[in-house]
Amino acid sequence: MKKFLVSLALTAMTFATGSAFASSESCDDPLKSKLGQSFCYEVFDNLAPGMYNVSFEYEAQKTGGPLDRTLDFAFLFDSAKGPGTFDQLSDSTKTTGWNTYSFVTKAGGDSFLIFALLGVYPQKFSLALQNITVTAVPEPATYAMLLAGLGAIVFVSRRRRPQD
Repeated sequence: MKKFLVSLALTAMTFATGSAFASSESCDDPLKSKLGQSFCYEVFDNLAPGMYNVSFEYEAQKTGGPLDRTLDFAFLFDSAKGPGTFDQLSDSTKTTGWNTYSFVTKAGGDSFLIFALLGVYPQKFSLALQNITVTAVPEPATYAMLLAGLGAIVFVSRRRRPQD
């Protein structure tokens, strides 16, 4: 828990670039430009140690005005038992529709995914996020056990067939 709080605080300070006006919101609402930076985060409790596929959808949105703009944002996925994953992405309000981003990382224990809108934009622009998921990646042994089980079922069913 301590590592989570320290990582969250350091990330917020890094993204805030010295601004005292940083805000933290639910990722259910769009990240809106404000003086300073806009943040949101999702927490994933008690992940079993292993590999995870992290994915989310994002879309730059315009609420008014004739001008389009490209919005930059960054994310950090950090876990108690895994390396942190950081990247910076951008999306333009000229393009419509949701973009999907995913990556595979090692994780375990309490984990979090934090998003930050970078730069100062007029109030009519925002970044929406949806379908934020963290799913376990099956290990190769899982597939080997599945094939071995199916093979055993076939073997038993052939032995039970009546002989002609």
